[in-house]
Amino acid sequence: MHRHEVLIAGAVDEWEIAAGLEAHGVTDGAARRLRHRDVFGLAEELYARVPRAAQRPAPVERERERSLPGWRTGAAQAVPGVVCALAAATAHTVGALLMAFVAVALWAAVRLGPLRADRGAGTALWTYGLLGFALYGPQARTALAGHGAFDATANTATFTALTVSLLPAAYGAHWFAVRARAQLAPSHGLADFADAVRPRLAAALAAYALALTVLLNAATALTGSAPLAGPAALGLLLFCARLLTVHGFPGPAATGLATACAAEALTLAAAPLHLGPGGATAEAVICGAAALALTAQAFRLLPRASAHRPPPRHP
Repeated sequence: MHRHEVLIAGAVDEWEIAAGLEAHGVTDGAARRLRHRDVFGLAEELYARVPRAAQRPAPVERERERSLPGWRTGAAQAVPGVVCALAAATAHTVGALLMAFVAVALWAAVRLGPLRADRGAGTALWTYGLLGFALYGPQARTALAGHGAFDATANTATFTALTVSLLPAAYGAHWFAVRARAQLAPSHGLADFADAVRPRLAAALAAYALALTVLLNAATALTGSAPLAGPAALGLLLFCARLLTVHGFPGPAATGLATACAAEALTLAAAPLHLGPGGATAEAVICGAAALALTAQAFRLLPRASAHRPPPRHP
């Protein structure tokens, strides 16, 4: 109680104390040594025994969170994809000016709503780098290896599908956050909470993967054959990275994105020497491996209670 007095005194409720204790390494086993069944039970006693650092307003019943965000949030997430689709349909190219506009729109979209994160701005550079490789990388590798001419418009359709997938990503991230927080109250320990959150995380990832696959297949049907494995792996990689960042783990997200970006750059440098995979294969291999690594990290970190602190109550 004395060791964590600042945390306990500043908490708005018992669940915030439980999440903070878990983040400091307190387990259900440690709670049982203190004669409590789990960390949640220990948090209830600590909340009752330690005075509040500031006077707490009269408790009010917290409104039930909606499983899906409002239409305004959805509209904001759809702007980058709509702009990219319109520009690609009219100009048949994605030039530097459009890339700059889409980059600004993407930055604005993730600064609000379910994909907003207080930390993790360092991932932006790697994200833009990977999107640039998705748009121009396969054709650049092909041209550098001497297997064909560089075509700046070859991957416009799949790039547009990736930007449009920001909308289902936002809805999936919001649904996962709400459903995970809803498990805090009925859980009977950290392990119980983690077991309830993992299927919801799997459902969010699967729903996004399905939506992205549909968008990529639609883009391919409109423009002819195009590689799908690379853009699909990149989309899943970016979604996992954003989930980790939003829930307080920007370090693993930045590491995964930076590693993938560096590997993509190496394949470009090796293309004239005919080393490594070429064309779209490199993107599929690199982003697929990075996506698997971040997915494993997500299943390890996101089922923790400390990743889902409830929003503050308002009178």
